Amino acid sequence: MKTIAEKKEIAASFFRAYSNREIDKAISLASEKGTFRYIPLGANGKGKIKGEEGTTWFGIASALIAAFPDLSNKVKNITVDNEGNAIVQVFIGGTQENEILGIPSKGKYYNVEHLFLLNINDDGFIEKITCYWDNWDWFQQIGYRPN
Repeated sequence: MKTIAEKKEIAASFFRAYSNREIDKAISLASEKGTFRYIPLGANGKGKIKGEEGTTWFGIASALIAAFPDLSNKVKNITVDNEGNAIVQVFIGGTQENEILGIPSKGKYYNVEHLFLLNINDDGFIEKITCYWDNWDWFQQIGYRPN
């Protein structure tokens, strides 16, 4: 059974790997049945963390890195409770160079605060990722005006 401090380090390791573009390393911290849900993306923002089919966290992270080659994340705070729920406040930013989600690049930089909720099981694997951010703020920063 992992301690709160160990679970906090697992969450930190996940974001370090993501920041270093080590997507395989990040997903190695998840359980085989782990799921994710990016609330602002609706039905397109949920799936398995690992896997080869359907929407995967690997696919979304890879698409973000392809569209924003200088993508970075800066963890501001991590809090973990006794049940393994980690609340992670992260600022994610980068300069858009390629299209993503049908949004053409205007070469603009963004930096948007994200709130991640990770559930880390007693064996130290991420079971669930839920993420929230202000999509309208992101759209404004990258110069996108949805119809």
